[in-house]
Amino acid sequence: MALALYPWQQPLAESLNRMRSEMPNGLLIYGPRGIGTFDLAERFAKSLLCQSPAADGTPCGHCRGCRLTAAKTHPDLVYVLSEAEALPRELPFTEPDGATSDRKNLYREILIHQTRNLPEIFSLKTNEGGLRVVLLYPADQLRAEAAAAVLKSLEEPPENTVFILVADSIDFVLPTIRSRCRLLKAEPPTHEAALAWLKTKKVADPETALTAAGGMPLTVFETDEKRVLTLEQRAKLLGFLRLGRKANAAAAVAAVSRDMTLQAVSAFLSRWAWDLAGALSGVPPRYFPGEHAVFETLAAEGLNPAAVFMWVNSVRDVCRVSDHPLTARVVIEQLLLAYLRALRSTTPA
Repeated sequence: MALALYPWQQPLAESLNRMRSEMPNGLLIYGPRGIGTFDLAERFAKSLLCQSPAADGTPCGHCRGCRLTAAKTHPDLVYVLSEAEALPRELPFTEPDGATSDRKNLYREILIHQTRNLPEIFSLKTNEGGLRVVLLYPADQLRAEAAAAVLKSLEEPPENTVFILVADSIDFVLPTIRSRCRLLKAEPPTHEAALAWLKTKKVADPETALTAAGGMPLTVFETDEKRVLTLEQRAKLLGFLRLGRKANAAAAVAAVSRDMTLQAVSAFLSRWAWDLAGALSGVPPRYFPGEHAVFETLAAEGLNPAAVFMWVNSVRDVCRVSDHPLTARVVIEQLLLAYLRALRSTTPA
């Protein structure tokens, strides 16, 4: 066993382990969802509380600290997770005052009531005088009041306390929070590495599964239906996106299924947007390597970079609010029509 949980995490795990002797008060690890970034951050947090870690940072698994972290009862490992991230990990979540019993969606943001008790926790001495670790995820989904509380703690760090923040997208982390953390980027695996790993997991048709997951190997095992497109839904969207300037409004409407979720589509389009933006600079696609020829064709059509990046930002904005009660079909159609307008925009002379 090693500190890294997956092969592609080894460089990041080594970087984390080198920090042990001089840990910053705030550490922000960011990388796309589906590559296990939080899992590694949690394992590193447990390593910091282990009394006898291995030279590579691997927790020993036998000491009192390891037993407590394994049981999720260590007093110095403080989890601050959104409800949507806490419940699948069997971590407790206290509903805010005024929450209705018939609500349909889990809270995907970190709420203010989750940060109110931090000063009280910080006022207590740590277990046996060691470190206290606050593990916060997703740092890119903090309600304004909660973000202010976290920022205050980072500006006035409590003694012997380390904040490990994890974000799927650094673009949505407040600049003031970023500036008070040491930043570490979690790189996704190459297509070949991800494919090789999936084959060791006996995934049926790993190539198709990985492509459907946007190149993120752990997304293959995603069970939240709101975050995942079916193969049919994906094919409809890809069919439209591939048409480029040949598409029309009717094709955009036809590409949207009634049961598509905004979370799944916005995540899918954000990956397409990334690869399209990269194509303008001659960068091979990361998330859709099988569409290399499509991106080359689109880039060769003399796209207006400003219009393309405006669409990229529109997709990002929708990703930010995709969990809110918006009319999914209308928003998705608007994104596809905006894509079409971006492709047809001409570069100013």
